[in-house]
Amino acid sequence: MRKMGRFSRCSGTPGAVLFVTLMVAACAAPEPIPLPERPDIPFGEGRIWKVEGDGIAPSYVFGTYHISDPRVMEITEAVENAFQSSQIAAFEYDYGPDAEEFEVDLEMIKLPEGTTTRSLVGNDTFGKLQFILRSRDRVPRNDIKPWIFWDSLGGPRAGLYTNDDESVRDAPVLDDWLQTRARDEGKKVVGLETQEEGFLKYDSIPMEMQVRLLTATVEHYHSRRGGAPTVQYYLDGDLAMLEAFWQEGLSWYDPDVAEMLDFRISINRNHIMVERMQPLMREGPTFVAVGAGHLSGEEGILRLLEQQGYRVTRVL
Repeated sequence: MRKMGRFSRCSGTPGAVLFVTLMVAACAAPEPIPLPERPDIPFGEGRIWKVEGDGIAPSYVFGTYHISDPRVMEITEAVENAFQSSQIAAFEYDYGPDAEEFEVDLEMIKLPEGTTTRSLVGNDTFGKLQFILRSRDRVPRNDIKPWIFWDSLGGPRAGLYTNDDESVRDAPVLDDWLQTRARDEGKKVVGLETQEEGFLKYDSIPMEMQVRLLTATVEHYHSRRGGAPTVQYYLDGDLAMLEAFWQEGLSWYDPDVAEMLDFRISINRNHIMVERMQPLMREGPTFVAVGAGHLSGEEGILRLLEQQGYRVTRVL
């Protein structure tokens, strides 16, 4: 069985599978959108926090952005000091040479024999999907699970584009760069989730939900909203606005589908990561670097740490 490549951290899909399923190329962002209302949520401002507990050395939680924009890659003194003071570096996934790599085979994302994508989503939706992809010189296979196509159209963020991402092509994103540095400097590098878990959070979505995800995305695709300066909000430490954009993207879907996505992509993962980072912090001072969207809110990592008895203090 031919292997298709390692699991991709940012989207939860195998990189080579993107080519197999002929995913959508980048396109121009639509017109700017009215900004959503900024919510009043715990830890709605900041980029890095100190985490302290009885009998343990301070650890730090840093919110990242999974891009290579030079402004994002410019580490502040506060982040650098926290990084240098830590013996352990924890990330969402470990992609080091010694990590257990999860390979995704084409057969893993194919539908059962006798079932087609068209038969699941219907002629109308599949025809629109073909139009979207063919407009970019792509042709969709008719034997692939609906969630793969949904993810290729933007996944949970299909309804929102950033208009200020200046990422450098083929350059490592912030998380990967930090992970390489940590390994080069002799720190213990740990993934808070496995690559298999990252794949399964999507692949285990019930088929009926996969169909509804793809159908809604295709129906709304040409009216998708974009033009939000999310990178600048990140640089400003405005996590509350990042949460507002996340919820705005979920508004495309039926309430039960949006709730399912929020749980699988955000809430459940936050609980898992908090559970797994605690033994690391007891072992030694730890630098935790995960997507900034995981930090704020009642179900965010920082509030969950507080509920476990830790003192969480904003550094920057």
